[in-house]
Amino acid sequence: MLTGRHVLIVEDEVLIAFELSDLVADAEGVPVGPARTNREALALLDRERIDVAVLDLNLADGEATPTAERLMGIGVPVLICTGGVMPRAMRSLWPHLPVHHKPVRGEDLIRALADLCADRPATP
Repeated sequence: MLTGRHVLIVEDEVLIAFELSDLVADAEGVPVGPARTNREALALLDRERIDVAVLDLNLADGEATPTAERLMGIGVPVLICTGGVMPRAMRSLWPHLPVHHKPVRGEDLIRALADLCADRPATP
């Protein structure tokens, strides 16, 4: 379903990050990361091609707003995957951002990522 798509994984919980990476790889996507912090995620964005991103809201260095802003600014679709609630500022900036709550079913996550990529060409 994600054949050749580069999926940025931003998640500070190691086991969840590895699970997300495995789900993406099993769907024939290319996991990028995982990044545990905004700093790591932003550095990956500077050097990797990204087609879509899975973003936890609460990272090791705070709210994921800087990473979300950068992703949205460069036109990368974002799927929020969180155990919490979306901060008010993010909700008002991006009211239509898809949110999946943990624990998430793998099939649902992959389908949502594939839907986000459906009308977009893969990044060269």
